Amino acid sequence: MKTTGLAFKVGIFVLLGLIALGYMTIKITKYKKLLVMKGYEIYTVFDDVAGLKRNNSVLMAGVGIGRVKEISLENGKAKVTALIKPHVKITKDAQVRIRGYGMVGTKYLEIVQGTSKEFIKPKETLTNTTSVANVDSILNEIEDYLKTEKESLKEITENIKEASANLADISQDINRGKGSLGKLVKEDKLYKDLENLSDRLDNIVAKIERGEGTLGKLVNDEEFYQKAENTIDDLSDLVADIKAGKGTIGKLWKDESLYDQANDTINRINNIITKVEKGEGTLGKFINDETLYQEARETLRNVRETSATVREQTPLSVIGTAVGIAK
Repeated sequence: MKTTGLAFKVGIFVLLGLIALGYMTIKITKYKKLLVMKGYEIYTVFDDVAGLKRNNSVLMAGVGIGRVKEISLENGKAKVTALIKPHVKITKDAQVRIRGYGMVGTKYLEIVQGTSKEFIKPKETLTNTTSVANVDSILNEIEDYLKTEKESLKEITENIKEASANLADISQDINRGKGSLGKLVKEDKLYKDLENLSDRLDNIVAKIERGEGTLGKLVNDEEFYQKAENTIDDLSDLVADIKAGKGTIGKLWKDESLYDQANDTINRINNIITKVEKGEGTLGKFINDETLYQEARETLRNVRETSATVREQTPLSVIGTAVGIAK
């Protein structure tokens, strides 16, 4: 009986020892990298490190360069101590941010090198940090927004329902062949018209390819093409001659003296017209002075009367002359 009790006690003791050994094995395995890893410590400060834990990886360009050694609270902010491998140099303006493997995966510390020529020393702090996005805070903000915008969202939902119902009605009308769009979809007439139009276009293209008709000749007649090309060449030569000042048009284009002469002539004509309008000179008086017109009219009248008198007296004079000769 005593032997059984002793064996039981020994068994309990061994079991407790095995449990303690297993616990220590797990703890040592978890932190063995920190225990055996050599390097130098650096510090970073974050507003929030939610999800980041001790022994999490420190990566640079996706390559592991260290481990998170400790996380502590300092002046209301999270101070992270990282153990960096001895051969890795980090610039003083490097950016440090907390990233994760996926949305809810394990967090890690990412360091992005800067452009500074100086490197951080052991026990110094990197100040260019970006805190991790707190998923709970984001969800709370979304929830608050949904509460405040409940009526607006309700209205939007109603509008979507109404739009869906209208689209369903339109779809039914189209399927029934109602309206222009329904006829386009359902009726064969449009398809036949388009097919007929396509055939007619094919015939036109075929005629053009055969050189029939005016357009066909324009497209296929090499002689016409040569004439058009020659005409274009002649026009190019003409433009070149004009620019060079050749010929009458070229001189008009280039010779400024001709322009000055033409301008002077126009000015003189304008002066003459102005004088005429003012009644100056013979032509101006003739156009503007009504007395001259009346005198000219009176003179013409006198001339007509004199002419008529002469015509009336001419026969008598002829007779008198004949009588005198007879005597």
